[in-house]
Amino acid sequence: MSRTECGLDPAVADRIIEQLRFGVPPPDYVRLLTVGRDDQLRELEQSLGRPTDGHGSALLIKANYGAGKSHLLKVIREMALDARYAVSLVIVNAHEGVRFNRLDTILGAVCRELEVDHSGRKGVGSLFDAFTSVPNSKVTTAMREMRNRISGAGHWDHSEYLKAPGIYVAVRAWITSPNGQVRDLIEDWLSNPPNYRNRRSPLYKSLVYDLRGKFRDPRAEWQFYSDEVFSFQSGGHRQAWDALADLDLIAKAAGLRGLVLLFDEFEDVIQNLNRRNLQEAALLNLFRFFAGERFPGMSYFAVTPDFVAKCKRELLRKGIYEFDYSRFDSLPSFGLADVTMDEFLQLAIKIRAVHATADGWDAVGKVTIADLRKVASAAWALSSPDRLRQAIQSVVETLDAKHEEAHERK
Repeated sequence: MSRTECGLDPAVADRIIEQLRFGVPPPDYVRLLTVGRDDQLRELEQSLGRPTDGHGSALLIKANYGAGKSHLLKVIREMALDARYAVSLVIVNAHEGVRFNRLDTILGAVCRELEVDHSGRKGVGSLFDAFTSVPNSKVTTAMREMRNRISGAGHWDHSEYLKAPGIYVAVRAWITSPNGQVRDLIEDWLSNPPNYRNRRSPLYKSLVYDLRGKFRDPRAEWQFYSDEVFSFQSGGHRQAWDALADLDLIAKAAGLRGLVLLFDEFEDVIQNLNRRNLQEAALLNLFRFFAGERFPGMSYFAVTPDFVAKCKRELLRKGIYEFDYSRFDSLPSFGLADVTMDEFLQLAIKIRAVHATADGWDAVGKVTIADLRKVASAAWALSSPDRLRQAIQSVVETLDAKHEEAHERK
């Protein structure tokens, strides 16, 4: 079968099939392997195209387990990158230190997962490099004004334009020092802020003191400590919030449209935060994203359809009666229907085309629609929440077996 059957190079198709053997499509090819829901995808694209007026907005992505809410977040990631946004897809997991009651841990995860294009590179350094590498010919008037205000007209002495002093110090050090060790330190600090709670002195020495020949910051060393420049967890995590807003601003100054945040497994705030004060703090942070005052970008949260009801039950069970429960009901949401068997059959046909291109064989002639429907019917007879992933794996296994059988007959 020719490469035009699925529009992919055989080597790319082979990588996709290899990933599908685990039941999930690879990054950057999720939208290719999305079927149905055209109206919903257009609606999501419209949400990305909102006017950038400095006021953020958020959306709950509601779907049952196995219905594809994680898949849809990955589709949004691709859409956002295609639309020239910086993007970070974060999996909330209190057991692994990504706790929504702790915005410093959320900031760290955002910095670790941050992307500015489809190159596969992740990390806040990709954004800082995008900021430094914009050709003068592509710097618009608005970008030039932002860049001048960020850098103090290129002097980097001091600036109040960025809200988070830590981000200002990090960007300044990144730009004024090409030293790889300094840049590694910056990425590690911003990606793991809690690890640096008691390591302010090395940060000051590497990011300020050793670089003083590059700028004339008037502040004494003690001021960096008293102002908590290197701390993202103090003051109710205010600097962590400010840092997220600054990353959005830096993205715009780099010629991007801003920063889009995607939060998967948000049910973690109910399942893994067992203390009432932690759950309450996590939910208050959720409301802050929806209020749009602290983070000016767009945020998406993947949850199950009964997420709001579960939150109310959990808070009431723990005796939190003073909470404003009506706030849950006003959260904008986007409902995602379960994948039907007919929709999955269309996905199976796409997978067959990719498999044919990957291995250069007549998959259409050897694996009929009836064969694929049999696989789909068997999967849909299961009640497992993991049904969709298992069904994808079954399709690939069927194609692999038929391909091997055809190869042995030659």
